[in-house]
Amino acid sequence: MKKRNRKYNPNKHRLDTNSAFKTIRLAKPITDESKVILNEQIHAALDAITKGYGIPEHFDLLAPTVDIVFMMAMNLFNNAYQDDIEQARKAMFRLKDRFHRTGKFGFDGEGYNAIKQIVLIHDEILNQVTGSEMLQFMKARQKAIAGGNFYQSERIAA
Repeated sequence: MKKRNRKYNPNKHRLDTNSAFKTIRLAKPITDESKVILNEQIHAALDAITKGYGIPEHFDLLAPTVDIVFMMAMNLFNNAYQDDIEQARKAMFRLKDRFHRTGKFGFDGEGYNAIKQIVLIHDEILNQVTGSEMLQFMKARQKAIAGGNFYQSERIAA
């Protein structure tokens, strides 16, 4: 007698009845509420590090901001803002090095200006992209980190 297949699991093949609505929502520009929440967190992290009471969570919020701007500029805006991005990336490395040396986060003057410029560019880019594009870049960044290529971003296939 032939062995039967595994028992049918309805959860494995469940259809998401709201998938069309999720797709439509992601195809629209990012909502103003989402932008405000994200921008408040980023600006608060920049302020905390600038005033000398930054913690690793603040660094962990600014580093992805630089990475996301880098990937978006490379993929969507034809390598725009490359000088600003390169200065900001170097500033983040100096910030991390200073933390390892002294135990405190703090920008030098050039680093602060570079990160401040990237935050402004990030704010502007959020007005230009859709939710699905933002999600795509966040997933690409997670994939790069998991692959060990933290700052080696590749072009994302559209």
